[in-house]
Amino acid sequence: MTSQYLALHQRSILAQGSLEQIVIQVKNIDQNIEPIVVDAETCKRINIDWQGDAQTVLDKLSPKDGGTSNKRGRPKLGVKAKEVTLLPRHWEWLATQRGGASATLRRLVEEARNNAKPEDIICMQQQQLDGFMLVIFGDEPGFEEASRALYRNSKVSFETAIASWPDELKTFVLGKFNTLSALHNGEV
Repeated sequence: MTSQYLALHQRSILAQGSLEQIVIQVKNIDQNIEPIVVDAETCKRINIDWQGDAQTVLDKLSPKDGGTSNKRGRPKLGVKAKEVTLLPRHWEWLATQRGGASATLRRLVEEARNNAKPEDIICMQQQQLDGFMLVIFGDEPGFEEASRALYRNSKVSFETAIASWPDELKTFVLGKFNTLSALHNGEV
């Protein structure tokens, strides 16, 4: 399934769909607009270099974001090297595992992600939605109240706080809130 994205400009949804669809829609509206793009599922911001025509913008997207790669050789996997601090017994155990320390740590992280507790999922999704609201509405009336209501799972307070927000974005954040509320109540 292709990820869905939102292109946001001046507190409204300018375009939605795949990244390719968004780029084409935005460039057809105005070549000079540089909207904020977020993943509709995770609310994560996607950085796009909007300079150039639609094809130029698409060519600059990384393959993981739906762009194309004309480079030869092995594709970059997005692996990042960072420091991990463990006790000697942990390193000893990792050294005995199939694939070595890095492969074992990746497997353990994936397993933990796939078996996340409902509370962990709720916390992650609350943070994602709160981050989205901060980027779009951080200076607007109702943001702080909406943020507090989000973490309290108070639908009445949340709806009251976002009442003055633009309808299409209000619908989006309320949909996310309702999904979280269902998780809170064990309905999902």
